[in-house]
Amino acid sequence: MAEAVAQSPPVCVFDLDHTLVSSPLDLKAVGREMEAFVRERGLPLPRRELRWSGTELFAFVRAEAPALEEEILKIPQRHERRAMEQAVLEPFADEALRAMKHLGFATAIWTNNDRVVADFVLARFDLLPHLDLVVTRDDVTALKPDPDGLRVVRLRWPAAPYIVMVGDAWVDGLAAQAGGIPFIAYRADPVELERRGVSVTARITSLLDLPAALA
Repeated sequence: MAEAVAQSPPVCVFDLDHTLVSSPLDLKAVGREMEAFVRERGLPLPRRELRWSGTELFAFVRAEAPALEEEILKIPQRHERRAMEQAVLEPFADEALRAMKHLGFATAIWTNNDRVVADFVLARFDLLPHLDLVVTRDDVTALKPDPDGLRVVRLRWPAAPYIVMVGDAWVDGLAAQAGGIPFIAYRADPVELERRGVSVTARITSLLDLPAALA
């Protein structure tokens, strides 16, 4: 067991959309359509000033009306698949993955996208050879900001001495926070992060700055 601990690498976990790739996926539009779906079906969704995110709405439906899970998931699936067909590689994404490998990190993706979408875009940009693990919403019991994806990561590397999350959104930050790991915010909206109560370890505006942020 001591040998396994010594050999276990640190792990750098990346979000996918707007972190390693950039797509025209409009999460606010997804959330609006999902909220309309919920309200049209008369579910008791509270009114509030802060907008409901798609992940929150999915969690609400799972708790209140699980029979509607499959139907409401068709909304983000439709948006995601259309958006990923138009995706481009985020600047220096390939270099960042290579840099993490050079520093001795294992690399993982943790995305709220489904497996079909994630595999499609990662294969399209030939990123899979640089990744040790891909965690999608098909692999977890709850979406970010729930930290269940980290359970999957820790199953793969139970003795990892260090795990860090890199992402662009508040859901990434809250998921990292809930899972007890550092969060590096990549081009994230500071106002939204503060409003959601996200604790940030470091902020970067270029993926080339990631190694320095981990120093």
